[in-house]
Amino acid sequence: MAKQAWTDLSILYGEYDVAARAKTFEAPTVQVAALDSTPLSASSGWVEFTAGLKAVEWTGEVMNDFAASQVDDLLGLSGSTFNASTPISVLPAGTSDGSVAYTFRAIQFEYAPFDAEVGELAMARISGRGKQGPVVRGEVLHPPATARTATGNGTGQQLGALSSSQSLYAALHISAASGTSPTLDVVVESDDNGSFTTPTSRITFTQATTTGWQWSSVAGAITDDYWRITYTIGGTSPSFEFAVIAGIATTV
Repeated sequence: MAKQAWTDLSILYGEYDVAARAKTFEAPTVQVAALDSTPLSASSGWVEFTAGLKAVEWTGEVMNDFAASQVDDLLGLSGSTFNASTPISVLPAGTSDGSVAYTFRAIQFEYAPFDAEVGELAMARISGRGKQGPVVRGEVLHPPATARTATGNGTGQQLGALSSSQSLYAALHISAASGTSPTLDVVVESDDNGSFTTPTSRITFTQATTTGWQWSSVAGAITDDYWRITYTIGGTSPSFEFAVIAGIATTV
């Protein structure tokens, strides 16, 4: 197994890649409630616990910037992230097609704009919880920070088939959009072969015209085990930068 240094990773929070500003970021942290189930008749001398419900927590420290459309404006009290079910995707192994990535729906509950110490960087703290599982270990179906100006297909990945108790979850992060009346239509397809000779549309994201994010899923059973995206770009001199993360998890 190769060792990895934490350099050049992506942390996609909605339409923002906060890795460019983050000093630390812990996400996702999955916890299971420890329920004390020790009976009064306990004779072993040990406390007994029963596993309860699972929950996801996340937290980060970011270098603050108080200019328009920067950290304080986008992630702070006036931003759109508070109390919104916003996907967070963490790409620890790089940003190429097929790289391992984690994604989940998050709600931001805390923003502290001033973590101040004289002579040090202006820092802010953000944190929250997962809206409702699952945390998905998946793969990159389209990498971030790659400008697309014309219609095309992503690279197929063998994510696997879905049982009747599983779903494929997908997060779409659109970080940049330009041009005159630009449009972006992203579809997740599956097939039983890597050449996608007979693809089937499984998830159709809502047409996008600007930056933003979407979260969607499709339930099994599905016997196809290869997955990819197709994207259709319209408008005059359009350009989009977007990422798609997808993976299989137990249906919630």
